Amino acid sequence: MSNDNTLPEIQTCPAVGYQSATICVPVTITPFADTGTTSTKCCGEPIVTSGRNTCGGTKNGTCSFTISQDICVAVPVGFGASASVGDTYVTCNGAAAENICEECTHVTPADSTPVNSGV
Repeated sequence: MSNDNTLPEIQTCPAVGYQSATICVPVTITPFADTGTTSTKCCGEPIVTSGRNTCGGTKNGTCSFTISQDICVAVPVGFGASASVGDTYVTCNGAAAENICEECTHVTPADSTPVNSGV
C-alpha cells in the first residue's frame, strides 16, 4: 500500500489567440537644434590702425540669420498589451470509456460555426 498523497499534475493544452488592434499613444516632439563645430575663414589681410579708434557696428552685438529645414522624425515606441480572460464556457462534445483522445483531431461542436479557414 502506497502512502503517496500527491495529487496528479493538471495537464493543459496551450493555445494562442490573436487580436488585431489599433494602438494610440500621444507623442510629443520637441524640436531642437545643436550647432556643430564652427569654422572661421579669414577673408583678406587684417587691418591694423594706430591709435584708439571707435569701432563701427553695435557694441556687444550679434549677427543673425535663419536656416529652415524640413525634418522627419522617427520615434521608436514599443507597444504592448496585457490580456485578461473572461468567463469560461464549455460545449461538451461527448464522453467515452475508451481513449477518444488517442486520435485527437480538431472537433467542431455541432451547435457552433467553424472558424474562418481563410476561404
